[in-house]
Order: sequence, then C-alpha cells, then structure tokens
Amino acid sequence: MDESTREAAADLIDCLLPLNATARSMFGGYCVYIDGKPAGLVNDGRIFVKRSPAEGIMAGYAELAPAYPGARDSWLLPAGAVRDDPGRVAGFFAATADALPPPPPRRSRTRRRPA
Repeated sequence: MDESTREAAADLIDCLLPLNATARSMFGGYCVYIDGKPAGLVNDGRIFVKRSPAEGIMAGYAELAPAYPGARDSWLLPAGAVRDDPGRVAGFFAATADALPPPPPRRSRTRRRPA
C-alpha cells in the first residue's frame, strides 16, 4: 500500500471524527466503516463513497468510478475534498451509512463439539 493511500485514510478518519468511523486494510487500500457499515474505500490516495439510496446528494460533486479494477462504481470524491470541504464529506459518509442496512450479527468464533 502506498503512502498517499495511508495519508488519505488517516485524513479521512480525522474528518469523520464526530462519527463512529474506522478503517481496515483491504482491497489494496482501506475500507471505511461508519457504525460497522462499509461506507467507502480509500485506494490509490483517492476516496470513494459507496453507492446507496442516499447517493443523490453526491450528484454534481462526485463522479462514478471503480475503486480498483473489476470493482463496482462508487462515488469518487474530488481531490482535496477532505481538506477543502470536510463537513460535506462527513455528510456524505453519514448519509450513506444511514441509508445502509445494519451489519449482520457476528457469528460466534467458538466451535461446537459434536455430542
């Protein structure tokens, strides 16, 4: 993973600080979660917001593009969006997370032994 991706993910998480935001390394970048819901990706130093029923607010500001080869289109935020318009970026992620269904319950990691 390149340094620009690490920096973009760290800057994004700082921007999303009022929200319950986390990032996990995957897909050669970072998956960004809001309240446990996968709301976006950071890849190649670029920030993508997942498509959702709330995506209408991004039209005219962001463009649809794949985060990596073979990926579905997501909303690619303009370069510098986190720095220039952090409130708007946080709003996009909050609206997306609100529109997504809750994450499924986690399965227990303990194995059941046959009786």
